Amino acid sequence: MSESARFAQRGDRRIHWDGEGEGEPLLLLPGLGGGARTFGTLPRRFARAGRRALTYDPVGIPPSSPLDGPFRFEDAARDVLAVLDDAGIARVDLVGTSLGGKVALAVALAAPERVRRLVMLASHAVVTPRTQRVHRFFLTAAETVPAERFGELVAPFLFGATFHRERSQMVEEILRASRPAAATRELMIAQARALIAMESAPDLSALRTPTLCIAGREDTLTLEEDVRAGAASIHGARFLAIERAGHSVLLESAATFDAIIAFLANAPA
Repeated sequence: MSESARFAQRGDRRIHWDGEGEGEPLLLLPGLGGGARTFGTLPRRFARAGRRALTYDPVGIPPSSPLDGPFRFEDAARDVLAVLDDAGIARVDLVGTSLGGKVALAVALAAPERVRRLVMLASHAVVTPRTQRVHRFFLTAAETVPAERFGELVAPFLFGATFHRERSQMVEEILRASRPAAATRELMIAQARALIAMESAPDLSALRTPTLCIAGREDTLTLEEDVRAGAASIHGARFLAIERAGHSVLLESAATFDAIIAFLANAPA
């Protein structure tokens, strides 16, 4: 069963969300510059697995409100909570990819009673000189690279070598659709600046949310060792490395989807 598109309201911020399926609720959180469309048919797959799968467009991605000012993880977390309120969800499982994993962490830290379980894909809670250089790369790309060349520039880093080799046609199709609109670029710039401004990792000592951290073994953006280190900083977190997958680990490997479903079914609530 598909839900009609809805808008959560938080002050002057309107957050567009959608949902599909029935069962325990799950919210997918997109990465840098991403929105609901980032996940393609994945909500349907989660719905078929017996979940109520929600997606949303962060403020800055139409039809949600424009981003008026800098991107702040605290604001992004409150927007997620507003979506949960509008959807009538008391507790939810969060699945965040890349920057979305950091937003999911912010939600779990701000309102732990609202998060049942947490999955972080190609994401981590560590800050290193290398991660800051990666963030500056994306800032420069968003600020300077023409829209029609943007996908070609970032594609080598978004997917692993195996996916490039075995699914080259899909990569080409994704590239043709990767022409960020002006609003998307503005959000990417704001998000990259927020990441660069993070001088240290958040204090996760009090976090007790059951957490699964997944890395792609071929990820050259978010290194496996950083995801592992991030998992080590979260009490009781599990770490999993997926073979033959890169930064888009959920898209690239069916094993990732299976691992998420198994974790959500078996982790303590």
